[in-house]
Amino acid sequence: MKKFLSTMLAAVVAMAAGATDYTGTLTVDGTASQATVHVTNSGSNYTVAISNVSSVGNITITAPGTTESGLTRVVTSQEIEAGQANLVLVFNQYAMGFNLDIVSDQGNTTNVKFAQDGETTGYQIKNSGFENFVESSGEPFAWHGFKSATGTFAGAAQGKLGSSTDKRPGSTGSKSAVITSGKFMVINNGTMTTGRLNAGSMSATNTANHSEMNMGSAETDANGDPFYTIMHGRPDAIKFWIKFSQGTHNNSYPNATMSAIITDGTYYQDPEDKAYTNKLATAKNNTIAECDWTEMNVPFSYDYDNENVDGKALLVTFSTNATPGKGSDGDKVWIDDIAMVYNAAITGITVNGQALKGFSQDVYEYNFRLADGETISESDINATFESSHAYLVKKVVDTDLATKVFVAVVSNDLNTIKVYTINYLKPMTLTDVMFTRERQWATWYGDMNLELPANVTASVVTGIKGNTVVLQSIGYIPAGVGVLLNSNTIANTVKAYQYSGATTSASSLLVGSNGKAEVSNAYLLYNNQFILAQENTTVPAHRCYLPVPSDMQNAPHVLMIGNQGTVTAIDDISTSDRKIDAIYNAQGQRVNENATGILIIRYTDGTTTKVIR
Repeated sequence: MKKFLSTMLAAVVAMAAGATDYTGTLTVDGTASQATVHVTNSGSNYTVAISNVSSVGNITITAPGTTESGLTRVVTSQEIEAGQANLVLVFNQYAMGFNLDIVSDQGNTTNVKFAQDGETTGYQIKNSGFENFVESSGEPFAWHGFKSATGTFAGAAQGKLGSSTDKRPGSTGSKSAVITSGKFMVINNGTMTTGRLNAGSMSATNTANHSEMNMGSAETDANGDPFYTIMHGRPDAIKFWIKFSQGTHNNSYPNATMSAIITDGTYYQDPEDKAYTNKLATAKNNTIAECDWTEMNVPFSYDYDNENVDGKALLVTFSTNATPGKGSDGDKVWIDDIAMVYNAAITGITVNGQALKGFSQDVYEYNFRLADGETISESDINATFESSHAYLVKKVVDTDLATKVFVAVVSNDLNTIKVYTINYLKPMTLTDVMFTRERQWATWYGDMNLELPANVTASVVTGIKGNTVVLQSIGYIPAGVGVLLNSNTIANTVKAYQYSGATTSASSLLVGSNGKAEVSNAYLLYNNQFILAQENTTVPAHRCYLPVPSDMQNAPHVLMIGNQGTVTAIDDISTSDRKIDAIYNAQGQRVNENATGILIIRYTDGTTTKVIR
């Protein structure tokens, strides 16, 4: 099998001709490590290089990409040094990810994935695990409480924000964030936000008391972080770990709250003081009851009337009570490990409008047969996803054996890529083979691997023991190897399709060729035996003979077939495109088809066979 000198991969961010490095997590068969991907591009072609990939080595490949709606897709299937490499790579101006399966000649698959950190690419909130706090204010990096608030009454607010060693179960970190309510005339809710708090009124319900963000503002906090969070993605939900305890249980106002709003980055405040048209999506939970550490998942609701809004910023706010100025003094809310959720679950695949037969989310490869004249194109393929913001990536790759359709669902943050492969084997057939009336055996030799037809088994001849031919079964018909075929019923014409499965090393004492062969001192398959033909005779194309071994003394005239310890009768075959033209006896006289003895049979295709009846 022809190999390229290097393995293949893909490309990365759309850029002018040049080169750059991208860092992220490279996962090889489930084992993750940090890696740098070196990328160059020229026009529509992208060249990627990664060094020292576990179990693979260095990877370098150049492949073309296509761009649609700001997302570039590189999908290809190529034969490389390590095996057959199937790649799906996607990137936009913010992030890059890929999924690469390398299938070795032995059928083993190595999976290589690459994803970038969401806090770096702008798809996650920075410091979402609350491990880093500003020393001067005690507030978490990228998060803000009343210490960094603005407004006339900011200095009087009693709500607190700080760090805690009370962390959620299973956390790999050491800290969480905790907000605590206080009291100054009225209850001051403990509040934390990715924006900036404004304490503008003594009335708790006045919208002058709010969290706000504005990407147009150049103001920063004590750590130099802006009072907003960049958001490049369209997440399906926000999930977080929360623990909530009221200082004094308040049956009338028992709930804490969380809100998350994606906007175009222009000024926005929560709660709103007017109708805002710059919102893209909102996720809210105003019914968080007292609880020990609990993971919550709050879906985003998208304002599809404002689909033209270009989401750029995210405002997230947690508060100890859903109603301003309510709850009790000493209410506490602990927050840990916040994450934007980007689903990459596929719910269905259709081909030409019909559901893919046997589809299951956990089954990633399907095999079908193309009918004669049938073709598959990318426009014939469609899919549905759990997330309306996931990407569909599809590619039809034509190979000698099959039309391969790659259907991939890509999460909106490009970190999860699930690839489904549909193999449409091509309708390639060998010459029709007809098992002569009331016969069940034939020999075959060809130049391509073939599937076994229905009800047909194949064997190679591994030796001759006494007057018995010894067989070894094989699960397909290998190219360039003489095989013995057996139909478990009286056979009519059968077809064998090209084989695309795993192959094994095979050899046989049967000798054949793709053309006619003149042989002598060899055994030919006839009736229920191999018959010794000492004089010259013609073996048709794609048929086999069994040479008499050079070390065999007194070669028997008949060999029976040993099949797993039993003696099996065998019969003759002929190809469907030839018929008997005439039959002659040993003296050259023409005889009828019922004649016995040594006979020479001439066929309509010009070939002859010597047989004994």
